[in-house]
Amino acid sequence: MTNRTSLAVTISAVALGAVALSGCSDDGEAKASASMDLLRCEQFLGAGNVRSVLDSIGEGDPVASARRSPTDLAGRLAREAREWTEQDLLHDSYRACRIDVPAEDGDGGQVVEATVKWSVLTVKSMSEPKHAQTWRKVNDQVFVETETGRPSMRLLVPRGVSGAPSGQKLGLPLEMEVADPGLDVDQREKLLTTFARALTGELACADTPEIPAALPAEVVSGAMTQKDADVHEW
Repeated sequence: MTNRTSLAVTISAVALGAVALSGCSDDGEAKASASMDLLRCEQFLGAGNVRSVLDSIGEGDPVASARRSPTDLAGRLAREAREWTEQDLLHDSYRACRIDVPAEDGDGGQVVEATVKWSVLTVKSMSEPKHAQTWRKVNDQVFVETETGRPSMRLLVPRGVSGAPSGQKLGLPLEMEVADPGLDVDQREKLLTTFARALTGELACADTPEIPAALPAEVVSGAMTQKDADVHEW
């Protein structure tokens, strides 16, 4: 009887230990996954930029979400470009990084998000009146939209992908956007240009666009309109 009791106690102890270890393992995996997501966000947006943004927002502990690395996302975009035809008017939008910063009181929070897609806009359409009002030319290869109606900024970059159909570079530019809870324009600009440089640098392309680390002052001046400044809730 004593042996049976000892055996039962031993089995129970082993089972409890296994449960405890399983819980620790799950917790460790969750932390590792969260850490990897934040690392990917830093690869897209720049570690220093991410830290600066989080310091500006304050509030609670940030929760990052980034399913793909820059290399993986660039590969997906390249495959889509190679399958493109001039009749294609719908393109998938990919979320490269999303960082949720909950409010300290638990009521709501703030979001920083970077997305990319092949655009339905073209370099030629930049000269059309309806686009020329908001899109500004940075150089022959880069256009920026600073007045989107909310706290965000978009970049349009003609990007020729090796193996893509003829006309893809001008007919299917890359469109990248950074949206935020109302950061300073210079912070938003740094996030966007770093994002663009990181992603286009990973694409297997026939040429390399000249994306400046900082946009010319005359291009971004007046970017924060009253309409932009008023939209702070997500």
